[in-house]
Amino acid sequence: MIPRLVRISIIAVLAAQIVFIVVGLASIVLSPHLWIADIANFLRQHLLVAAVGLFAFGVALPARTTKVGGAFALATAVIPFLTLPAPAPAVAGTSIVVMSANVDVHNPDPADFLAIPSIADADVLVLQEVRPRWQEALASAGRWKFESSRDLVASTDMKLFSRFPILSTRTVSPESTDTGGRFAIRYELLVGELPVIVYAVHPQTPRAPQMWRERAAYLRDLEKAIRSESPIARVIVAGDWNTPPWSPFFKEILSSSGYRTTESQWWPLPTRFSIRFWSLTQIGTPIDRIVLSPAVGLSDLSLGPTFGSNHLPVIARLTIP
Repeated sequence: MIPRLVRISIIAVLAAQIVFIVVGLASIVLSPHLWIADIANFLRQHLLVAAVGLFAFGVALPARTTKVGGAFALATAVIPFLTLPAPAPAVAGTSIVVMSANVDVHNPDPADFLAIPSIADADVLVLQEVRPRWQEALASAGRWKFESSRDLVASTDMKLFSRFPILSTRTVSPESTDTGGRFAIRYELLVGELPVIVYAVHPQTPRAPQMWRERAAYLRDLEKAIRSESPIARVIVAGDWNTPPWSPFFKEILSSSGYRTTESQWWPLPTRFSIRFWSLTQIGTPIDRIVLSPAVGLSDLSLGPTFGSNHLPVIARLTIP
């Protein structure tokens, strides 16, 4: 005879497992079409931890149903990780360091950022949410000879600093009216004797259904732009994507263009976190990244330390064949 408390525990755990499985599978299937389903992709790592807990509870209880339910719940949480794209491979060539960071519009002091050694060593900085004080401080640092336009409004608060000459600048699809007023910026740099294209990106954050549609429109224009590049072009796409790697919108860009991410295929490291929760970066979500065309190789990827923003810097050592 199973004690009453144990029976109640079995029912509660099994119900939680069933709800988790149904909701988890629905979020995977409906992500391309439903805002709330795609939002679940921001929580895939958290959901995996929850699934491990449901599995552990299921195994601990004296019922076969909870053990089976726990196994299915864990499998449901693991499925999205099995479809993550592989990162770009290493290739021989000229080494450059590219850093991308959302410096946070509410972060007033760039001193901590400039004090990070890996920032000082970077050849190219791609920044988001830049304010005039930050622009002036980085320009005055004298570490990067070249910079993009000082009209931050026209660049939707994005900024590029470079040790390499900037040959041209172009706004991507400025005629689009459905991107929430945000547009990617295409820069062409001269690295030695080689032209290298850098896209700076910062689409809308999908906090509401309309903003989700604006992000989708932004990524649509970005996908069209990079697909128009030559197959042998050296292209780097960097920024705050406001899109996790499990999102079908991000996967579609990679599959249609043949580009490769620089994130881990098994456990992408969180880059965006909440300052309200003691800046615990480990419970954040990976939305800042650098993406590469097949003509660019990846030697190393790392994340910088906190510097007053709610994002971590993404630092990639790349090779240009």
